Amino acid sequence: MRLEIRHLELVLAIAEAGSLRRAAARLHLTQPAVTTQLKRIEQLLGGPLFVRSAEGVLPTHTGTELVRDAQNLLRHFDSLQRSARLNAQHEAGAPVKVGGIPAQQFSLLVNTLTATLPRREVTSRTIRETGSLTALLGSGELDVAVLRQFPGFPVPPPPGVEHRLLLREPFFIGVSEHHDLAPRGEIALAELAGEKWVMPDPDDSGMNEYFARTCAAAGFDQRITHLTNEAHVAFSLTAEGRGICLLYPIGTARTGLATLSLTGTPLYRELLLAWRADSPVASLVDELCAKIEAGYLALVEDSAFYRNWWHHEGSSFALP
Repeated sequence: MRLEIRHLELVLAIAEAGSLRRAAARLHLTQPAVTTQLKRIEQLLGGPLFVRSAEGVLPTHTGTELVRDAQNLLRHFDSLQRSARLNAQHEAGAPVKVGGIPAQQFSLLVNTLTATLPRREVTSRTIRETGSLTALLGSGELDVAVLRQFPGFPVPPPPGVEHRLLLREPFFIGVSEHHDLAPRGEIALAELAGEKWVMPDPDDSGMNEYFARTCAAAGFDQRITHLTNEAHVAFSLTAEGRGICLLYPIGTARTGLATLSLTGTPLYRELLLAWRADSPVASLVDELCAKIEAGYLALVEDSAFYRNWWHHEGSSFALP
């Protein structure tokens, strides 16, 4: 008889359960079968692993040492299986799975990966919730993703996931083209103290709380009268003069709106590229980031307002 993985799993089950009966139930075996197998293991190792009593079992010194080493070994064994499975998938041409917030950087990432890995299928899904994105990265359901984070609300990566700052992106303010502030182009945040706001629903990114804190630091409480996650609804309400809204610098058509930048850029978000260290994307990160940056700068040049802002502020603010 040789010591095998299944023997270690049985010993760990007994140690964790604290009794042969409960271990047997966990392993879907009969108690006599567990008892017989444990005796064989103890005979092989040359001594008892557990002290039996009416209340259950306790590991001996030898048993304690074996349990500790078995836990480490099984953890490494699981990691080995996971790595081998991923390598097999990669060699078989498994799709590269992309996730991220609905932003320009997301589509740039998908396009860049498609061009960089022409023989691989690239699949994607947009997800607003930060927790869902990091969970999918941690579980291996995603290989790479574009995440957002806000000052004071960092996004901790799960084990096995690395990340890098792509850029800092300013928030602009949208007002009706008939608003008194519309011709200004740039204003101080404090000048919005009396305005009503159209905002997205609060989520786990902390964005709404970040906005509220920043407005409070500017001397006023943000007055939110409309909540919507649909950009066209926010733009329509703003164009009709029912509030002001936040604007991402690159986005969809904004008929009836005027764009304002904020002096000193007090409102911004950070966009991160996050990837699994064991994914095929890991070796391409430098190349991906460079191509995403180049693609983003091309989009900046296509937006007159953002281009003007970028040439004055972007070089010292937006890029890491």
